[in-house]
Amino acid sequence: MALNIRKISETTRSKVYTEDGYFLGEVEDAIISDNKIYGWKIKVLDPDLSKRGIKGIIAPHQLIKAMGQIWIISKAVYSVKSTSEKEETSSKETKEETENKIEVEKIE
Repeated sequence: MALNIRKISETTRSKVYTEDGYFLGEVEDAIISDNKIYGWKIKVLDPDLSKRGIKGIIAPHQLIKAMGQIWIISKAVYSVKSTSEKEETSSKETKEETENKIEVEKIE
């Protein structure tokens, strides 16, 4: 079994797709903690998320399903989009309160 090794610098600008096949964005950087990759900074290019002010997300490394020419990420990373939509319909919160909950996932 051959070991496929890539430099972190080679991973930037890789296209990131969801498990459902939707384009989410591009890899921007790696987050390293204790000499291990903790996660990946992903620049969001999805128009729906961009309209809501989400510029990027941090995807924990263990939630990356596949890394190659394109990346596939788990639903858990981008579930903020569907979770906030459910909250809006079920609890009648104001738009501002919902956006404050999403603030945790944003990258300024």
